Amino acid sequence: MLPENLPTVAVTGRYLTPDGRPMTGTVEFRPPAMLTHAESDVILGGPTVARLDAEGRIEVVLPATDGPGWNPTTWTYTVTEQLAGVTPRRTYQIVLPAAQPEVDLADVSPADPATPNYVAVPGPAGPPGEPGPRGPAGEPGTVSSVNGHTGAEITLGAADVAAVPASSVGAAGGVASLDAQGLVPAAQLPTGTGGAVASVNGLTGEVQLTAADVGALDQTTADGRYLAADAAPVRSVNGHLGDVTLTAADVGSVPAGEAVLLGGDQSVGGAKSFAVPPSAAADPATGDQLARRSYVDAVSAAGAWSPAALGFAGWSFDPATTSANRPQYCINGWLYLVGVPLHAPRTISDLVFFTAGYVGGTLSSSSYAGLYTDGGTRVGVTKPLTQLIPANEGRTIVCPLETPYAAQPGNYWVALLVNGPASKSDGPGFACGAAIGNAPAGSARMPGGFVRHGRLSSTGRTSLPSSFNLTSVVADSNAIWAAVA
Repeated sequence: MLPENLPTVAVTGRYLTPDGRPMTGTVEFRPPAMLTHAESDVILGGPTVARLDAEGRIEVVLPATDGPGWNPTTWTYTVTEQLAGVTPRRTYQIVLPAAQPEVDLADVSPADPATPNYVAVPGPAGPPGEPGPRGPAGEPGTVSSVNGHTGAEITLGAADVAAVPASSVGAAGGVASLDAQGLVPAAQLPTGTGGAVASVNGLTGEVQLTAADVGALDQTTADGRYLAADAAPVRSVNGHLGDVTLTAADVGSVPAGEAVLLGGDQSVGGAKSFAVPPSAAADPATGDQLARRSYVDAVSAAGAWSPAALGFAGWSFDPATTSANRPQYCINGWLYLVGVPLHAPRTISDLVFFTAGYVGGTLSSSSYAGLYTDGGTRVGVTKPLTQLIPANEGRTIVCPLETPYAAQPGNYWVALLVNGPASKSDGPGFACGAAIGNAPAGSARMPGGFVRHGRLSSTGRTSLPSSFNLTSVVADSNAIWAAVA
C-alpha cells in the first residue's frame, strides 16, 4: 500500500477490435529505474502491469509524477502495450500530474506512435472561441392568406370577421342600435300592448294583494311565532348580555392545548418547571420514559468509581487498574489512539494523561495531543506538549484543547503524538494498563468494532492529520490511560 501522503492518479483505458470485441493482453507502466521519496521513507521501482479484463478494460492507481519530494524531481512513465494480435508493440511516454486525479489513456496516448520524443500530457479543454459576425437580414415576408382566403384580390365580408352586417342594424330579424344616451330608439321597439300589465297573480282590474296572495304570513300569525323580549327564557350567560362569546376562563376551565390530561395519550412540549419533581410508580420499559432514582442507582455502577466522581467527562478505564511498575514510553512519530466512550452530550475542553515521571526538556515542538471522532475526523488539538508536560516524578497532565468541542454521545479517540526523546527512558512515562505479553486483551472487540487501543499504521509523523481512514487503524498492545474533561 502506498503512503497516504503520496498523491496518486487513477489511470483507465479500454481496448477493442474494430468490430467491437474486447482485446486481450497487458499494459505496462514503468517509472525510471528507481524513485526515492525521503519524507515517506520509501523507494519505488519496477513496472506496474495492468491486465485487460473481459471487457477489454484496465484500471490502475499510480503515484503522480509531479508530487513533491521525488528524487528525481522530473520523470515520466514509459507505457508499453502488449496486446494479442497487435504488432509491433506500442511504447510511449506520459506524465500524470496530481492536479488531474483521473486520466484515460484514450485522451493522452499519441496519435502517431512513430513521433519521436512524444510525452503525453493530460490537460483541460481550451476556452470557447469568439462568436462569429452576424449574418445579413433576410427579405421581409409576404402575406399568403387573409382569414383563410387566398388570391391576388381578397374581399372580406362581415361574416369573415365575425361581425354583424350594417344592413341588419334596426331591421326586422336583425339587431337593434343605440342612440346617444345608450338606449334603443323608440322606433325600434315593438308596437301594441306589449308593455302593459294584463293581470297580477291571476287578478285583473284594481288588484289588492294580501299576504296569502303572495304566500306570506299576516302580521298576527307572524308575531305569534316569535317571543317577546321579556318572554325569552335566557336573560344572561355567565353574567354577560348581548352577543355573548365565552372563553375557557368564563367557565372555569383551562384553554385547549394548555392542560395536562389525566387520561389518554398526549404530547407535552416546551420546558416545564416542577415545584415537586414528577414521580413514577413503575420501572421504565423504554429509553424515553421517566425513571425513579432507586432504579437508576440499582442499574448503574453502584459503589464503583465513575469518571464524574473524579471530575472527568469520560476515561479509557479506571486509572486505579494501571500497571504498577511499567509506564508507557511512546515511540517517536507513532500516532497512538486511546478510546474514550461518552454516554451523554458534553463540551470537551481538556485532554488528560498521567505520567509516572519525566526528566524534562526532551520533547520537541512536533509533539501533540488531539481528539478524533470514531469516524477518524479531528475535532480538537492542543498546543505542543513541550508547553504542557513539565518535568515531574508522577503527575496528572491536563492538556487544554485550543477550541472546546461540543461532543455528542459516542466513542472518541484521544490521540497522542510524541517526538524528541532519544530513548525510551528520556520521554514522559505515561500510565497504562497491565500488559499480558505482546498481545494484551485491551483492544478485544467484535470484528469491525471500535478499536479501543490502537495507532495509525504509518510512522514518522510530525503533526496530527485532519482525518484518517479507519482502515489505517491497527490494534496496539499499549493500553495508555487517558481521560476527557
